[in-house]
Amino acid sequence: MDFTAKDITDINENLDEKVDIVFRQQVLMSAYQSIPREYSPGFFMNEVEIHILGFIHKTPGITAKEICQKTYRSKGTISTILSHLEEGGFLRQEVNAENQRERNLFLTDKGREAHQRHAVFDRRTTYDYISKASEFCTPEEINGFFKVTHFRNEYFEKVLENERKHYAEYKKTQKAKGAISP
Repeated sequence: MDFTAKDITDINENLDEKVDIVFRQQVLMSAYQSIPREYSPGFFMNEVEIHILGFIHKTPGITAKEICQKTYRSKGTISTILSHLEEGGFLRQEVNAENQRERNLFLTDKGREAHQRHAVFDRRTTYDYISKASEFCTPEEINGFFKVTHFRNEYFEKVLENERKHYAEYKKTQKAKGAISP
């Protein structure tokens, strides 16, 4: 992409307002994702839980470690979620023949049904969002939003990785100095 100095100046105009818009979007999405929904009768799941079923659906045999990487959640958090979903009858765990300490994850029929209900919900919600946006935005602007969002995700995946490395190094240094307990 070729940008002129004026283009960059125009894009950066009202930068504080843009920062606020991005932050508000993140806060709203965090709240939206935390709302438990009933994808299976009598069993409510939040977005992380139901998307974990989606990861298992797409990659039968996936491990908890791989889910940690996909969701940017800790091992303990994922372990708790997997136990909850297993107790609910949505997945089963099998010992990995190549690594006895690892478990491979598979959906049950109930898990596949919940995943399918969620897929329908996600498609409907996204369709409704795009339909509403089309009242105010051109198709090019809507497609541009998704293009920019895709880039933003890739960008922040790298930022997150670098920030985690930086923090891990800081903790390692502090531990070596005796500033924090092991």
